[in-house]
Amino acid sequence: MALIFIDVWVNCPDRETAEKIADACIGEKVAACANVFAPIASRYRWKGAVETAEEVPLLLKTRAEHFDAVCAVVRPLHPFEVPSITATEICNIDQPYADWLRKETREPA
Repeated sequence: MALIFIDVWVNCPDRETAEKIADACIGEKVAACANVFAPIASRYRWKGAVETAEEVPLLLKTRAEHFDAVCAVVRPLHPFEVPSITATEICNIDQPYADWLRKETREPA
């Protein structure tokens, strides 16, 4: 069976949080790579009110079967009550890059 890879997006309140989560996910080998983006302006509904905030997007690259493990690493390190953790399947991937992602992430338990 072919491996499925995903991009996991996590919006963080600041760069420090994004880097801490990135380091933990790479250290635990539940992600092979992390990209910390420049801050963005976010608008969202929270507890009945429209809020605005500056957030730092974090992109993690990993195997689909590691999504739950990524969530388990992110939640305790993230200060939000309900952090945004979403994944998108990578539909097309260059084989050498896929091989690298597989090699740099642990085998599922």
